[in-house]
Amino acid sequence: MFARLWRMIMHTRDVFLSPVTPLPVKIGLALGLLYILSPYDLIPEWVPVFGVMDDLALAALLIAWANRFKCGG
Repeated sequence: MFARLWRMIMHTRDVFLSPVTPLPVKIGLALGLLYILSPYDLIPEWVPVFGVMDDLALAALLIAWANRFKCGG
């Protein structure tokens, strides 16, 4: 399970770094990562369960979205 997740994360990185990936996809991935790392959230971190859930849900959606794209190479 963790091996599959790691492959998906690495594929997301490869999609972002690929020269054939469209610019809007790269911008979407970058903005999503900035939101996840940002101290400002839609739901604050101190709210039990839901505070972290929005970040995890966004990360899962970004990884799933990036895995729909092929990498050049």
